[in-house]
Amino acid sequence: MSNAAVVETTPQRARTNDKRTNDKRMCWPLAGFGLAWCIFFCINTILPKPEGLSPQGMTAIAVMGWTITIWLTNALPKSISGLGIPLMLIAFGVFKKTPDAFSGFTENESFLVLGAFLLAAVMSVTSLDKKIALGIVSRVKPRVTHLLGGFFAAHIVTALLVPATLARAGMFLPIVAGVNKLLGDDEEYRPARKALAMAAIGFGAVFAGPIFLTGHVIMASLLNAKAGAGITWSGWTWLHWPLLGLFPVMYLWIVHCFKLRGVGIPCGLDRMCRERDELGPVTGDQVAILGLVGLAVALWATENVLHRLPSGIVLVGVVALMFVPGLTRLTWRDVQSRTNWGTWLLLAGALSLVKAFSNTGADEWLAGRMVDIVPAWGWLGTLLFVMVLVQVLRLGIISNVGAVTLMAPIVYSLAGFLHFNSVSFTLAVLNVDTYALILPMEVTASLIAYSSGEFTFIEFMKTGSMLTLLAMLYIAFVMVPWWGYNGFPLWAS
Repeated sequence: MSNAAVVETTPQRARTNDKRTNDKRMCWPLAGFGLAWCIFFCINTILPKPEGLSPQGMTAIAVMGWTITIWLTNALPKSISGLGIPLMLIAFGVFKKTPDAFSGFTENESFLVLGAFLLAAVMSVTSLDKKIALGIVSRVKPRVTHLLGGFFAAHIVTALLVPATLARAGMFLPIVAGVNKLLGDDEEYRPARKALAMAAIGFGAVFAGPIFLTGHVIMASLLNAKAGAGITWSGWTWLHWPLLGLFPVMYLWIVHCFKLRGVGIPCGLDRMCRERDELGPVTGDQVAILGLVGLAVALWATENVLHRLPSGIVLVGVVALMFVPGLTRLTWRDVQSRTNWGTWLLLAGALSLVKAFSNTGADEWLAGRMVDIVPAWGWLGTLLFVMVLVQVLRLGIISNVGAVTLMAPIVYSLAGFLHFNSVSFTLAVLNVDTYALILPMEVTASLIAYSSGEFTFIEFMKTGSMLTLLAMLYIAFVMVPWWGYNGFPLWAS
């Protein structure tokens, strides 16, 4: 064979290898797509209909099985799966009217996420995210671990003013994105970027949530009305301040999981300070944007005092004000091109599934099955079993508020059946529900972090599942004795 022939066959061999590689990459999503439909039809047509569950509720559960399989196998783009959920709800008879099937797109949480993505795009267009990030980085020691600790402290402080974990995650999204830009794309710093996106945006917002009553009025209202617990704002904080101990637990796990010990910021702080100075003084556009963000924070903090505007409407409205002629020089073309529309479609579709669970009674049917299967393993064993069971049921519910609303009366009644203290049992089980971190779609703050694109679905599951387990053990062995000391012993009716 001549040399020319060898030269000619080399690109052909390369194209053949590329084709084989692409075929292998397609096999897993294709198999996942087929598996998702198999699961759907098995649940919806083959399995017998349980007593007390409507056919529409059975179909809603089948759609949930389809959705989770699609997410786990990456069989479809997340945005397409978000659009597919309401389409399936219409096609298979769960909803008869299109507005009902797409109701997730008009929920407050949907607008809050959309506003957060628009705000992140605005801050990126104006370089405000980079300026804030450089301001943070230039004032701490040049270590990723110090950055992580600083973000956690900021989450605790802002949780006092902004009760919605989703809103706080949206605030931190552009700031952390700016810090990650400074770390660069080198392979050495990829674990640090994953850790900051996952923990400084999502986990930090989630872990700061239960400390203050403003984000848990549903639970407190139930306990005050049914058990006469008399929980006030300050009383709730006193009962929950030991949850701050979960922050160092999370910090140590993240540092270990991503091997962050000793990882520095590239080029030290000198370069960061120079880049900060090169950005120049704060511009008029940036002052206006920061002022409007401050307005949003003030309206969030006074939602139940001065007005009744939902947090999502507040944020979308504030972003809209940023385009008022003469106030800023923003253009819609620049902002819309940097907005994460795909993740918003995913969230809105998932919220439609939550609506389907509620309307068909599938949520009550699933939660009601808890009473029939809880074993008598003593207060500690039974508590841990219920915690795990709730996390399994929680997989199909993306809204934390919706999950607590669904589970609260069931868990409260279950406490009486098991002869446990209703206050501490309800607090223990539903506070663990706050740390539902097995899938990034279970808590919208985690979904905000996932939208950064820094980590994969599986990476989140590996990291978040352990944090959920650690939260269960911490609440069982630290918080339950603390509540018992304060007059609510779980082991006594």
